[in-house]
Amino acid sequence: MNPPSIQGFGPARPWYRPGEDVIVVARVRADEPVVAHVTLTALDLDHEVASASLEQEIGLDAEQVELTLSLPSAPRRGYGLRLDVATAADPATARSAVEVLEGWWQSPRHAAVTEYADAGGAACAMRDLAGWQVNVVQHYDWMWRHYRYRPPDDAELFEDVLGRTVSHEALRASIAAGHEAGIAAMAYGAVYGAEPEHVKRHPDDRVFDEDGEPLSLGGTFYINDIRPGSAWRTRLLGEYVDGVASFGFDGIHMDTYGPPHTAVAADGEPIAFAELYPGLIEEAAAALDQAVPGTRVLFNCVEGFPLESVASAPAVALYLELWPPDDSLGDVVRWIDRARAVADGRQVVMAAYGTTLKDLEPDADRAAAFAVIPLLGSVIAAAGAYHHTLAEDDRLLVEGYYPAAVAMTAAESDELRALWRFTARYVHLLSDPRLRVDEPTGLAIRDHAGRDVPWSTEPEAGSLWIRTSMSPDGRRILHLLDLRDQPDADWTKPKRVAMPATGLRLDWEGVEAVAAMSPWTREGDATELERDGTGWALPSFRRWLVAVER
Repeated sequence: MNPPSIQGFGPARPWYRPGEDVIVVARVRADEPVVAHVTLTALDLDHEVASASLEQEIGLDAEQVELTLSLPSAPRRGYGLRLDVATAADPATARSAVEVLEGWWQSPRHAAVTEYADAGGAACAMRDLAGWQVNVVQHYDWMWRHYRYRPPDDAELFEDVLGRTVSHEALRASIAAGHEAGIAAMAYGAVYGAEPEHVKRHPDDRVFDEDGEPLSLGGTFYINDIRPGSAWRTRLLGEYVDGVASFGFDGIHMDTYGPPHTAVAADGEPIAFAELYPGLIEEAAAALDQAVPGTRVLFNCVEGFPLESVASAPAVALYLELWPPDDSLGDVVRWIDRARAVADGRQVVMAAYGTTLKDLEPDADRAAAFAVIPLLGSVIAAAGAYHHTLAEDDRLLVEGYYPAAVAMTAAESDELRALWRFTARYVHLLSDPRLRVDEPTGLAIRDHAGRDVPWSTEPEAGSLWIRTSMSPDGRRILHLLDLRDQPDADWTKPKRVAMPATGLRLDWEGVEAVAAMSPWTREGDATELERDGTGWALPSFRRWLVAVER
């Protein structure tokens, strides 16, 4: 008899509050009816912290198995989940992860939703995102127009400005399904963009360059005056409040277009957007919270602008969208470090899109185009932030217009899911705001022949990228990102497919015991390393290995 087949496994929600029972669901089938012993184990590193088990008959049709765990109540912590289904045959196993958080903003696993034509499809897509550990989504282009979110006739079905079908029924179904699955819904809302017909009716809303030309994004969206008390600002805040109150959003994703940084108002007054954004964020957050208590805001610092100016504003996390010329992995790390330095305990979300997958020629190397995505995601996670790159239906964002997202293959999806599961499982070792990044000392990395392996504290092609930090409880954490075979360190260019790094040895002065884990080794399980003399033989890994002082 063949072992049972586990066809789905994971928590009912990607995160639970401290003290809540964690519900875990699996779908299991067998070649013939059989009674199986099902065991669920929660792991902190490699330590078992909770378990549950039951006996259940498994048949030809996939049976739903549900177990409940009581996890430690410590907040902002991740756990590995292992499912074992045992019969007379060899047991079947599967892995997942769950986070214990006080709110999604403690670990903002961010994705985008772009399709609102079909209610059933929209709800299903949201449930699928929960399987990625996603806990907050940006509902992109859900509105009729950027200056008026609901159509003038309040129609439930309409076309947006680019001719895409939007159903309010589907939008509400998406939000409701997300809430049921533990996913918060943020409504996209550009802070100053409006279609040409609006500025024709309200020309004084426009802002201008030094030559007196109206500023716009390619003539599609015109930049409007966001000064306090302006007609546009009043309209914008009213649309924010109406959108949240009408559809059940949990907040607004306040978007900018990066440039311009300055403008001239219709009355001739100069405008410095960096000076205006903090007050706008504060006013939006207050208006939303008054209308719907608990509503939150995010603000997009496109190209990092103006990070320090808005850091004091009440956004729930710091959100950056990077574009060239910040196109190296080193640029990504520097922006994350810069954001974490002013975040005041909040998390950092980094939007950096898979442009290598956009408009691929038929003969293009798809594997190389995709290979940059898990590498970039690993660098972002090792630097303590969250990668915004995913759209519903297993698609990857490839440009600023999210409906252009590209579908992943099943193998690509599996590769990236392993990374997202890993970062949830070890969240407290990766993005705890209290982690202290320090300079690596007392480290030596050698190959199987005892030769020094080149490494750098900057992500550079031809070497290992090393990053070290200290956890709040005094444990040292070491990240190794393997860039030795890469032609460059640009996240906007294809990469060589990651090959296993084998035979490496770590000497780490002052450390007595080490556990190590990688997203793509042993399904992310941590393993205690055996010490030999002053160091340890590192397990084989691809791309990224995390070593933790025990």
